[in-house]
Amino acid sequence: MKTVARSAKAYLKNRHRIVRKALKGLQLEGLLLTTPADLAYLTDFTGDDSVGIVTDKEITLVTDFRYQEQAQIEAGWVKTVMREGKMSEAIAATLAKAKLQRVGFEANGATFGEIHAIDKAAEKMNGKLLELVPLENVMVGIRKVKDDHEINLIRKSVEIAEEAFTAILGQVKPGLTENYLAGQLILELRSRGARDSSFPVIVAAGANSSLPHYRPGDSVVRADQPLLFDWGALYRGYCSDLTRTLMIGRVSARMKKIYKVVLEAQLAAIDFLRPGVTTRQADRVARDIIEKAGFGPEFGHGLGHGIGLQIHELPSMGKMSAEEELRPGMIVTVEPGIYLPGEGGVRIEDDVLITHSGREVLSSLDKSFEGCHLE
Repeated sequence: MKTVARSAKAYLKNRHRIVRKALKGLQLEGLLLTTPADLAYLTDFTGDDSVGIVTDKEITLVTDFRYQEQAQIEAGWVKTVMREGKMSEAIAATLAKAKLQRVGFEANGATFGEIHAIDKAAEKMNGKLLELVPLENVMVGIRKVKDDHEINLIRKSVEIAEEAFTAILGQVKPGLTENYLAGQLILELRSRGARDSSFPVIVAAGANSSLPHYRPGDSVVRADQPLLFDWGALYRGYCSDLTRTLMIGRVSARMKKIYKVVLEAQLAAIDFLRPGVTTRQADRVARDIIEKAGFGPEFGHGLGHGIGLQIHELPSMGKMSAEEELRPGMIVTVEPGIYLPGEGGVRIEDDVLITHSGREVLSSLDKSFEGCHLE
């Protein structure tokens, strides 16, 4: 018999307090949770096509028959409204019943069409009583500092990702396709408890490794070329994100140089991380090393980003990112890279927890040139 969740766990209750305090400061009576990540953060419910409504007294889940049993199992303490018609009408009716007039929504997490439909449905029911207030990164801003429960889940996600990569490392050899290796890596992730990969796995052979967000295809792994893996595990909703670049066979002097420059930049940036450091300062540490080596234009993306319920979260560490101080509980990727079109690229990435005294690297796979050089 499946267990029904009768009450919110302690970590959820603490999150509820934080969110309700933010709503009070914004003079809002309620908040729409329109993204799965925000909904899961406050309820542990992991279904799709559902919306949460947070007030100062309760959380209501608006969903449908497909998720009725799942809602009871994962979040049985939540008030549930089972919609039969349009989602917009069900939300508008729920807001009207609760007599809410000023309700916020995350502008970056809801489409114009969704909000317009709710507004029109509410107007039809109640006239002009409902005010939907666009917010910018309120929930994402709260979620960027992880609690102990989240940190433990991300630790496990990293552990699964590392074990999966180690399991396929012995299979890597010339003649295999990128798609084959990507499929094997996903298989190993899921066999170890991951729901899936936390994003589409990248396996980039040879010159394809110069494309930062390459998608694997039928290209074949060849000797004397780089082979880049970028992957992560999705474990109980939480993401990890790692990159290793293997060097197979003979390595050109130029590729060996950029590998060592990227590794030096990554290690320096990690060593620099601590509370109070700003996101742009961290990016600058790695960027200075790469620029001094003569590869500044070939490092065109930011140093890293937060991870959690989503693969890309705040804070963002880049030269053009909003500057903010790192705080204990944030978990960020550190992933400098150098990309040479037509030749190949190198990126090295680890997941790092900001602690009260400094930082803790959650990932531990070998990233030395010798450790990533396969004869």
